[in-house]
Amino acid sequence: MVTGATGFVGRHLVRRLFDDGWSVAALVRNADADLPGAVDQHTVSGDVEQLTSVVANIRPTVCFHLATAFRGVHVAADIDPMVETNIGFGTKLAEAVSRSGDCRFVNTGTVWQHYHAQTYSPVSLYAATKQAFTDVLRFYQEVDHLDVVTLELTDTYGPGDTRPKLLPHLVRAVREGLPVELTDGTQLIDLLHVSDAVSALLATANGESGATYGASSDAAITLKELVQRVEAVSGESVDARWGARQARPREMMRPWMVSDPPPNWSPTMSLEDGIAELFQEKD
Repeated sequence: MVTGATGFVGRHLVRRLFDDGWSVAALVRNADADLPGAVDQHTVSGDVEQLTSVVANIRPTVCFHLATAFRGVHVAADIDPMVETNIGFGTKLAEAVSRSGDCRFVNTGTVWQHYHAQTYSPVSLYAATKQAFTDVLRFYQEVDHLDVVTLELTDTYGPGDTRPKLLPHLVRAVREGLPVELTDGTQLIDLLHVSDAVSALLATANGESGATYGASSDAAITLKELVQRVEAVSGESVDARWGARQARPREMMRPWMVSDPPPNWSPTMSLEDGIAELFQEKD
């Protein structure tokens, strides 16, 4: 069972599970025709009893929880969606799964929970809501004996990414000859290809109960180095306007990953190959 199946990583995970022969159920807010036809889609609301009934009928053995509301830097209007999705829906899902029987709950966290590689120091309100749900899961682990394992991810990228993320923006700028407003370029970027993120999730599903793992590219580079990689792969110059943007609060200036990788997992896609793949995509 997968939540967040219509999101970027979720779509890739569902397709991988389907291709690997899993029986896949997706919990969605609206039916999605882009998911493989044999995927069993269940439209769920915010009602905990309806969600519990749906999960009880599915009787999952593994629940991949990827549903999230992300905001790098929030405004007041972002608070309700983040709290409702990252904490509220997650708590209802944990309740439903804990009632359904034996099921491994694969939670997804973020490296942004570990500013300057601290055990917990949130980079953003988004990271704080992810930590809050981690604390909620501790209750279900200790009281209801829910089998929980967590994977913390760095930033992801790859084909089919429609999110307003930096790397697709750079690729688009090169293709269209557009200027790109950037910071001074000294912050670190740790980009994990979506195929590696999916493999890490599958490895986490086989990990030790109660463990927290981390999936990183193991090759963090500065923003200036990223632009140079894009230029090298494309053979074109990026019209970079360095210093035109202010750095975000608590910008990443050093690697933040604090957790070990999942068992028998390591990233396999090089950044150069991943960038080339994006340039090969049709607009």
